[in-house]
Amino acid sequence: MYNGIGLNTPRGSGTSGHVVRNMSALKPGQADRGRQPQQYSRDRINNAKPVDKGILEHERRRQVEVKCLELQDELETQGDLDDTEIEERVDKLRSQLLENIDRVDLSGARPIKTFETQKLAEAKSKENARLASALRVEEEYVEGAAFDRELQELKRQRRLLEKERDLDRQRERERERESHRW
Repeated sequence: MYNGIGLNTPRGSGTSGHVVRNMSALKPGQADRGRQPQQYSRDRINNAKPVDKGILEHERRRQVEVKCLELQDELETQGDLDDTEIEERVDKLRSQLLENIDRVDLSGARPIKTFETQKLAEAKSKENARLASALRVEEEYVEGAAFDRELQELKRQRRLLEKERDLDRQRERERERESHRW
């Protein structure tokens, strides 16, 4: 036995007991050596599946029914009301929840599970939209457009025209103010 590695005794093991270093094992930091760095790919970025609104709608309706059943069970255990009043209250709650189904969060503030792929995709798309608005990324932004000289020249020309229009409008307003003063 050498440094706690190997057999205490080679007797009965069918080996000589000689410890050989494993040359194929990777040391920390060696994992990336020898591999080519992955090239940037636009295909890899937009490979997310679109959110299926039907599945999300079904899950929201299911959550509404769960809330209604919870209310019904609670009212039945209290025993104060008869069946028709319980059904009326449950129907009232159901109609309120279905009217506001898009605005009401029925998840109960629980974390999204990994198997709820549609909810994950929806949450990711909302997060990306928030990030894009925070970074002021335009919706019609196209990756790599900054390197297109013709496009950049067109955008510059549009900005100059808009500035000229704004200046003309401002001058016109000043003329109107001057004419109203006299």
